[in-house]
Amino acid sequence: MLAQEVEALPLNAGGSTVASSPGNLTQARKMKDESCIVGREDFVNVLVPQLIDKRDDGANLRVISVFGEEAIGKTALVRSVYSRADVKHHFDCCTWVRIGPKPNLVHLMIDLLKQLRVPELRDVDRMNEEKLSDVLQGFLMECCYLTVLDDLSDLLLMDKLLIKVLADSRNGSRVIITTRNSKIPSSTDPWYATHLELTPLNQEQSNKLLKESSSAFDGVNPDGELLPLKERILSKSGGSPAKIVLLGGLLSTTTWSGCTKLVDQLTDRPTLQDIVHLSVNDLSEGLKQCALYLTLFPKESEIPTRRLFRLWLAENLVSSALENGAEACFEILVSRHMIKAARQKWDRSAQSCRLPGLLHDVFYQMAENERFLKIFDCSIHDKKNFDAPRMAIHRDISGVGEANAHMNVPKAGRERLETNAQEARVEITPAEPHQRLSTSENSTPPLGVQQLLSYVSFNTMKLGTQAGEIVALLKPLVPTRDLSLLRVLDLEGVYKPFLPEELGNILPNVKYMGLRWTLLESLPKSVVRLSCLETLDLKYTNITQVPVSIWEVESLQHLYMNEVSFNKSVHPQLHSKKSLNCNIQKVLAKSPTFNCRNWCQTSYSDKCTHLLITSQD
Repeated sequence: MLAQEVEALPLNAGGSTVASSPGNLTQARKMKDESCIVGREDFVNVLVPQLIDKRDDGANLRVISVFGEEAIGKTALVRSVYSRADVKHHFDCCTWVRIGPKPNLVHLMIDLLKQLRVPELRDVDRMNEEKLSDVLQGFLMECCYLTVLDDLSDLLLMDKLLIKVLADSRNGSRVIITTRNSKIPSSTDPWYATHLELTPLNQEQSNKLLKESSSAFDGVNPDGELLPLKERILSKSGGSPAKIVLLGGLLSTTTWSGCTKLVDQLTDRPTLQDIVHLSVNDLSEGLKQCALYLTLFPKESEIPTRRLFRLWLAENLVSSALENGAEACFEILVSRHMIKAARQKWDRSAQSCRLPGLLHDVFYQMAENERFLKIFDCSIHDKKNFDAPRMAIHRDISGVGEANAHMNVPKAGRERLETNAQEARVEITPAEPHQRLSTSENSTPPLGVQQLLSYVSFNTMKLGTQAGEIVALLKPLVPTRDLSLLRVLDLEGVYKPFLPEELGNILPNVKYMGLRWTLLESLPKSVVRLSCLETLDLKYTNITQVPVSIWEVESLQHLYMNEVSFNKSVHPQLHSKKSLNCNIQKVLAKSPTFNCRNWCQTSYSDKCTHLLITSQD
């Protein structure tokens, strides 16, 4: 737990600290998003005009390759351009697909369809490759699109994508490829000469990036006592942006002497994995667990900080007794360059974040080796035991698209998309995880399920198919009333998961229940027996009524809903308030949050003084 750690924030054995004063936290919250990049400005100035070229000869579909060795900054460069407002506004729709080492063409096409939000799309899982191709090409022919294919290495796959997916309607559409394969640029678009090859940063660029990535250089004479350490860092980094920022982050949060000792542990030419291990192992145990926890989320996915902070708290990785404890831990990991802010709020704090893909691979290997968590890939038909206290269900580790796509649509069209927002969350799995992770109805619980602390599912199913995995997981526990240790049940995006009526009886220790985007229509009445529940997220569901006795759950701190109403016949003290929806909340509270103590001026107010019904997160 990070109670003492966040107060003083000791980060290594040398006793160095990072101040946690309000002023420092406020400054740290002003994070740069992914559109900011240092050391590659010249490449940005070359790439952006290629994307938004409005000349006649720029109307043809162009495939632009960004290639170079591993950890050279290809993905970071393209993300910085992809995230720019002028680029977003130029295209009708923007999509990003990570290809990975074992790509599946059908999965990639489904990822694209999910991001493009093709209206009235049904039964995608029953479509064969040709049908998917027809739907994609038909949609893309009607819009000016930007598609990024990240980490592509297979020439044959690229040929298939060009033939079956990437339509050219001569309207200025663009495709960007990042790859380590130097043969791909000339093969994908041989008539286009302006491909970008990234090489290691030169001395001037490396110096600039190191200074930008470490606060240790603020107000310090660059030729002073830090000069020998700076030269040592740059020498071991070899011009790799990823290595420079990680070592710069290490310098930001340790003393000069402590950082020198750490850097001296590295060989003259350390690998990126060496530097990641050095940086992670320098963290306190609590911060290290917070960092490794990020690998529960699909690789390169966009993680809402709202969700991440509540999960950390529910897992007791961060002390709930400390105000802004989760935010403080997050800011340390950002300063270490282990997390990147993906989107910002109005105050420039992070609305969402991302674990860089290169770090994800190393982090997950560490987490699995330490039996901290395990990911189950639904596309791999293997059986695994519950030999880790945290489990995530993924569709396919190697083929996950962006959590949110950008589309420029008219207002009327946007309203329709928002009304049918769940249609954008189409993700198909060839096999359901509960078919492998559970036993028969009358058997004993799966191995180790009693010790499971977290269950997080990214197995979002197609519309019209209810997800039964949670029933298969919990059903064996019902007759035994097993006192499960489960603290986190996060099913965000899973289509209408079956929740057993006995839910409150068999999961008494759940602190976080995430049901956002599930389209559920009702909750089991036993939810009021979840005596440890702190967060109940029902936003973007069809649930509009909750049992009034939910106020009896004294631990409840956060209730997320679009609209909530109470049956006034249930409790006479609620007669004066018929309903509470997000619009009324804003009027009453004059802020994005509504404090129920301003409303429940009854005997319930003593139980609800810390409850926030939130309409904005």
